[in-house]
Amino acid sequence: IAENTFSTDSAAERVATRSATDSEISGHHGPIVVASDIDSDRLVRVKEAVSRLGLAGVALLRADGRQLPFPDGTVGTVLVDAPCSGLGVLRRRPEARWRVAHTDITRMVDVQRQLLDEAARAVAAEGVVVYSVCTLTDEETLGIDEWLAVRHPDLLPCDISGDVSENVSRDPWRLHGRGALLLPTAAGTDGMYILTLQKSVAAERVA
Repeated sequence: IAENTFSTDSAAERVATRSATDSEISGHHGPIVVASDIDSDRLVRVKEAVSRLGLAGVALLRADGRQLPFPDGTVGTVLVDAPCSGLGVLRRRPEARWRVAHTDITRMVDVQRQLLDEAARAVAAEGVVVYSVCTLTDEETLGIDEWLAVRHPDLLPCDISGDVSENVSRDPWRLHGRGALLLPTAAGTDGMYILTLQKSVAAERVA
């Protein structure tokens, strides 16, 4: 999965069409999804997945997610599938715990913040920013949530109470700050955290 995925419109679509590596996007009518990553090898895997699934309107863009080629406030939805400590995969890779130091987590948090800063710049008013990581550390989940609340108060939490149940046997996701957490023990999967925020209309008026 690419580190940033965008659903674009208006001016951002034009930039995506010019910049994307997949020339087929120029003939697509409708919303465009731009999968962006700084690592070309990851983009090759994304391209293979797009082809296998027969998806249309998907462009691949090699770019640093901290410096996106989109004008301010022009992207409808931004998914930041951020690099993280990966400690949510310990069920499958228990040795990973010995490879991750606290300094690694600190470094990851810095990158996550930069990616989210850029996502907040690019997303349009009423647009959505989704932050996703396959880890369970406080620094990369609740810490990021708390930082966003101060750094970008115009990004308001989407109401997910109807999607997340307190009954773990029925719904393994549980509320965690303004987001949702999935524990490996709850569903036999990797652990992960998702935070969904919407940019307020007032932010555009102030700007």
